[in-house]
Amino acid sequence: MDTVYVVDTSVLVHDPRALNAFRKTTVAIPIFVVMELDDLKNNRRFEVAAAARVASRFISSLREYGNLSGEAGVHHPELGTTFHIISDGNGGIDHLSERTNDRSMDLLILSSALTLKQRGPYKRVVLISKDVNLRILADFEGLEAEDYETDRVELRDLYTGYRMLERQSVPSADEWGDESVLEPRELGVEHLEANEFVVVRNGPAERVWRYHALSGQLEPVASEFRELAEVQPRNVEQRMALDLLLDPNVKLVTLIGKAGTGKTFLALAAALAQVQRGKKQRRAYERILLSKPVVSMGPDVGYLPGDFDTKMQPWMTSFFDNFDQLIVSDGAASGKGATRDTKNWEYLFHSRQLEVQAIHTIRGRSISSAFMLIDEAQNLTPHEVKTVITRAAEGTKVVLAGDPYQVDNHFLDQHSNGLVYVTSRLKSSPITGTVFFSRGERSELAELAATQL
Repeated sequence: MDTVYVVDTSVLVHDPRALNAFRKTTVAIPIFVVMELDDLKNNRRFEVAAAARVASRFISSLREYGNLSGEAGVHHPELGTTFHIISDGNGGIDHLSERTNDRSMDLLILSSALTLKQRGPYKRVVLISKDVNLRILADFEGLEAEDYETDRVELRDLYTGYRMLERQSVPSADEWGDESVLEPRELGVEHLEANEFVVVRNGPAERVWRYHALSGQLEPVASEFRELAEVQPRNVEQRMALDLLLDPNVKLVTLIGKAGTGKTFLALAAALAQVQRGKKQRRAYERILLSKPVVSMGPDVGYLPGDFDTKMQPWMTSFFDNFDQLIVSDGAASGKGATRDTKNWEYLFHSRQLEVQAIHTIRGRSISSAFMLIDEAQNLTPHEVKTVITRAAEGTKVVLAGDPYQVDNHFLDQHSNGLVYVTSRLKSSPITGTVFFSRGERSELAELAATQL
């Protein structure tokens, strides 16, 4: 036998279905991992507890194929992989019950891998862990250790959604016309992804096209959007984003970039425009659904009293700040319960055109005819993002916005979060689109902090 992979608990917490990623190989699961998963299934952090339960159920399902603790392990016919449970060689319930603290568990997992290397029939034993310190300890003991990188996307290789062409001259409207449709070869580009943009620039002059995969042609992108009234793009990145946000044929949009680039603001502006069309125009969507991961940037204030809306209000404030700019309050708000302090946009809640959704309660829902905006999506795992997107029923558009450089979820980083994962995996689909923002528009100070700190 050549190689066996020993999986650490941190991998299964990060991706509860990680064991499915090991195909046509051999995987060893230390018994101490099973113990840790049992401890974590009641963790106060919902996503950790949920991940532990999912991983435990998969390990339990392997018992259908035989004895996991036997030397031969069990063979999973679909994955073509052999799984088995290992220990550090001491075994016994009494021995396990003595090891209760987290530090001991890490060391016992490492000890199990080392025992397998010394006694097992494998030429190569590799510990797979998201815990960088455990990988350092493994290196110190002469054991190969690797990060779990199945869902890892290098930011330098991340799909941006557009190509920038610097030219000596930019074709004018007189040459090609404002509504000019081009073949990619006319701009000298090839192998374009569906809904990828091409920007031809010469200094301040620029023209923009979007590639439509079904027709195989580049169609021009407007410089202004009359659907948005007073809200118009300030730069070419915002222009491309609005083109995707206002296109009902694009069902999933990922907006990626640093703070202050206008991701949330543009998405909300596009959502309002399509929910509040005039009486003569059919609304593209019946409602706007807002959500974001409930992940604190640092130590939080603890328990929040009140009903659901009261608890969610601190997390939704970023949306409300943008609504204050999009729908300016004049003190004349009307409707049931309205006061002088009532915001003009609050009627959207009363008319049920605006809804707040907690991420952890979204499973099981089937959301139709809605514009779903998930902000701070860099704090979601790939599994959580998949769960969110699969809630979209007919007529629903999903927008994921976030900054991969500001990840607050301790189990994720800029390369392994759900936002970059889904962008990389779905970039070829004709119903998805992406824009990577680099230019801040919030303020001079915000841009300085985003680029220099």
